[in-house]
Amino acid sequence: MEAFEATMTSNFFAFNVAVGLVSVVASGHLAQRMRPGFVRGASGFVLAAGIALFVAAAGTWLVAAFSSPAAAATSWRIPFRAVMWSLETGVEFAALGIVAGMLAYAVLRLRLGTKTRDEP
Repeated sequence: MEAFEATMTSNFFAFNVAVGLVSVVASGHLAQRMRPGFVRGASGFVLAAGIALFVAAAGTWLVAAFSSPAAAATSWRIPFRAVMWSLETGVEFAALGIVAGMLAYAVLRLRLGTKTRDEP
């Protein structure tokens, strides 16, 4: 796991940019597809946060699988533990990317909500 931690700390900014980019694109698409309404907007925000969290977890697992040789084999033996570890470590290393995805949803949702029916 030392190789994983070294890889993540040396590529911290790049990992956050990658997670943020995927989260912003997914959140932007979600914000445009959701119908108007407060409850739908709030549930979309929770969904955008979940999407960003799972993107970070998947990215964390991929980095672990490629940086440390035993991580992929160990995670297939105990899949629930690997998922929980990925979720916890993904939040730790990709907090900025997750926040970027959530903010993108909120900004786009508010921007789309302020348009009137006359505007294209």
